[in-house]
Amino acid sequence: MSQRTTHPVNSASSWFSSMGVLAVFAAIGWWGHINHWDFAHAFGLAGNSHAEASSHPPAAAAPRTSVTADGSLSVPTDLPKIEFTSAEGAKNCGLDTAVVQDRPMDDYVTTSAVVGYDESKVAQLATRVAGTVASVEKRLGDYVERGQPLVIIDSAEVGEAKANLLEACVLYNLKSRHVERLSQITNAIAGRELIEAEAASELARTQRFNAVQKLINLGFNFKLDELQSLSADELAARLHLLGLPPSYEKTTESYNLIAVSAPFSGIVTKCDVVRGEAVEPLTPFYVVADVRHMWIHLNVRQDDAPKLKIGTPVIFESEMKTNPVKAVLTWIGTEIDPRTRTIQARAEADNPLMEDAPHGIEAGLLLQAGSFGSAKILTRSQPIVATIPDSALHWQWEIGQEVVFVADPDGRTFIPRVVKKGLVRDGYVQIMDGLKPGERIVTTGSRILSAELSEHLQEHFGENAAAVRTFHHAHDTHQDTAH
Repeated sequence: MSQRTTHPVNSASSWFSSMGVLAVFAAIGWWGHINHWDFAHAFGLAGNSHAEASSHPPAAAAPRTSVTADGSLSVPTDLPKIEFTSAEGAKNCGLDTAVVQDRPMDDYVTTSAVVGYDESKVAQLATRVAGTVASVEKRLGDYVERGQPLVIIDSAEVGEAKANLLEACVLYNLKSRHVERLSQITNAIAGRELIEAEAASELARTQRFNAVQKLINLGFNFKLDELQSLSADELAARLHLLGLPPSYEKTTESYNLIAVSAPFSGIVTKCDVVRGEAVEPLTPFYVVADVRHMWIHLNVRQDDAPKLKIGTPVIFESEMKTNPVKAVLTWIGTEIDPRTRTIQARAEADNPLMEDAPHGIEAGLLLQAGSFGSAKILTRSQPIVATIPDSALHWQWEIGQEVVFVADPDGRTFIPRVVKKGLVRDGYVQIMDGLKPGERIVTTGSRILSAELSEHLQEHFGENAAAVRTFHHAHDTHQDTAH
C-alpha cells in the first residue's frame, strides 16, 4: 500500500483560505451590528414605497455631545430631525397632530370623602316628662317647619303643672285686690293687716312665678305678661290647648297634653314611636335634620395636608355619578390617624335640588348622608398656561429629558424638542418651557417617532459605559420624582 503525503505548501494555502472566509463573515457581522441590519437605511434606499410606510424613517446627522469634567458624556446639545420621504408616508404611519393651546390649569389634592349631616343642625328629640303617645303628627321622611308638633304626649305631670299655675294665678289676683282695698284704710289696725296682706301677696306672686317656670321647663313657650290680664276662665282655656296644633281645638277635654316640636326646619330622619306607646324622659325617639346644608368629611394623606388652606374650594363627586357639588374647606384636623396615616378635614356645602325634582326641599336633594365619593381640594390655580395632550409627551431615557415632536409645515419633518413639564391634569400637560401657543405637535403615533429617536441616540452613543451610567441615573431620578 502506498502512503499519501501532503505537501506543506498546500496545507498553508488551505489554512489561509479558511481564515479569509472567517474574516469576511466577521466583517459582515460587524457591519450588520453597526447598521442594525437596515439595508435601506445603510444604502440610502428610503425613496421606495416600503420606506415611506416604514415606522423607522431616516434621520438627519447624529446629535452633537459635550464632555463633562469627569470625562463622561453629557446630554446632546441638539437632536436629529425625523424625516419621512413624503407627507403621505408620515400619514400612513398614523401620525396625528394638535396645536399647543392656552387653558386654565388647576392643581388639587384628591381624597376620599363621605357626606354627613351638619352636626350643628341635627336634633335628637325626646319628651321631658313620662307619659303615653296620644298622636303621631309627623312620620319618617316628613318635612317639618320650625315649631311644628311632631308628637303629642299625654302626661299626668303636665296636667298637674297646668293646674298649679291656674291656682297660683287666681290666688295672686285675690291677694293683690285685698292689698288694694286695705291700702285705702288709714287706721292702725288696717296698717297691720296691710303689712300681712302685702306679705301674702308677695308669696302668691312667687308661687305663680314657680308655676310658670315649671311649665317652661317642660317645654311650653309663653310669657308671664300674657297671663296677667286673663280671668280664671280665660286662663283655663288658654292652658287647655297650650302648645297644641289647631287640629286639637275643642276635640279633647284633657289638660295633660304636651307637644314635642321641631327646633328648626328639616326632615324627620327617625321616628320610633306609635300611638299608645309609653315614653320615658330623655330617651330620644325622633331625629330631625336640616338637610339644606351638609358636611363632607375628607380623609387627607399626611403628605398632602400642608397644601390645604381654610376657605379653599372643594369639588365633591359622588360614586352615584350625580353632578359635582361645590363646597368650601372649613376645618383641618390636628392629628394623624395611627391606622390610616390620614388627617381628617371637613368641607361644607349647600345641598342642591336634584335636576329632575320639583321645587321644594321635600322633593329630593342631591347630597345624601352616608354617600361615598371623592373630593378635589384646590391647592393652586393658574388661569392661563400652555398645554398639550399627555399623549404627545415622551420620556427619552437616553438623554434624561421630556421630549415632544414639533411638526414642520411640510408634513414630513418632525423636530424633537426638549420641554419642561408642569401640572398633569385631565389628559393635558402644562408646558413650562420649550413650546409656544400655536405650535403643532404630534400626538397620536408619536411613540413611533420616540422609538426612532431612541434608535439614533443609542447608535450615536454606542456602548460607551460612562454614557450608559449617566442615562440610567437620569432615568432612575425621573422615576423617583414621578412616584
